[in-house]
Amino acid sequence: MRKAVSLDALPELAAAWCGHLGMATTARFQPSGDEELFPNRLVLEGSGVQSLMANKGQALDALQFLLHEVQGEREDAKLCYLDVQGFRLFRMTEIKAMAAMAIQNARQTGSHTFASLSPRERRWVHLTVAREEGLTTESEGVGALKSLKVSKKV
Repeated sequence: MRKAVSLDALPELAAAWCGHLGMATTARFQPSGDEELFPNRLVLEGSGVQSLMANKGQALDALQFLLHEVQGEREDAKLCYLDVQGFRLFRMTEIKAMAAMAIQNARQTGSHTFASLSPRERRWVHLTVAREEGLTTESEGVGALKSLKVSKKV
């Protein structure tokens, strides 16, 4: 069994891995402003990191997956989450705004359904709605991209 890498060691590891990909990168933890939704935000900076945002951040997702694997951790609050040029922080802000509109709509009409969202985006909506009284959320569908329904509690 391999030894898990600590959260504190991840900036150096992420920068080294990016270096092997030809990027001169630094990595540092920076608060997201909402640590429940986006904990342990690890910001990558330097030449070439913008390429990690291509194709909706698939390379960034892959690098993050590898970091999660070496952490050997499964608790969201203890995992690191990568960001480049505020790419994911901006998306979190968008999703929170969309969740606020869904909350308002669900209170008025009884429910609101989001089109397909990624697992991380669905989590952000679930946690945002959980802060509100009288509403519930439910993911619908199969696969990684599922829809999400916000509705009044019955």
